[in-house]
Amino acid sequence: MSDLSLAENNPLLGTWKLMSVSAILDDGTAEEQVYGSSPIGYITYTPEGRILVIFSRSDRSLLSGEIHSPLSSELDLVLIEERAQAFSTFSAYAGTYSVSDNIVTHHVEIASIPNRVGTDLIRTFRLFENQVTLKTLPTMSNGVSKVFELVWQRIES
Repeated sequence: MSDLSLAENNPLLGTWKLMSVSAILDDGTAEEQVYGSSPIGYITYTPEGRILVIFSRSDRSLLSGEIHSPLSSELDLVLIEERAQAFSTFSAYAGTYSVSDNIVTHHVEIASIPNRVGTDLIRTFRLFENQVTLKTLPTMSNGVSKVFELVWQRIES
């Protein structure tokens, strides 16, 4: 088992665009489009061993207020339900990563979900032509065990 995170032959290096997100239940059935029909997102693996992940539903509602900066008090004037909806349809994290065989581990340093900070997110990956499929370990979601499968397409430079 070799660590490929900094190696030139690392097949994950570069930026990938999110194509789909689905959930696979224990009985093998799949829930398609769990993040909408056209999720938007990017994942970048750098040669220095850094990772950046950001994705959202494409059908997110606009906030009712005019927000010029997430750091301004204008956001506090938006209804809490709207802010909750915006938060629940968006995910981002960054940190470092390591690769061993067909497993990539994301070591989370910052995340839109604070509980992920300091954790390791383990993904199996499968490459096919210019796409990579990342699968989570079984995860409890709404009381049901699911494996989430994210398909990414390489962005050519």
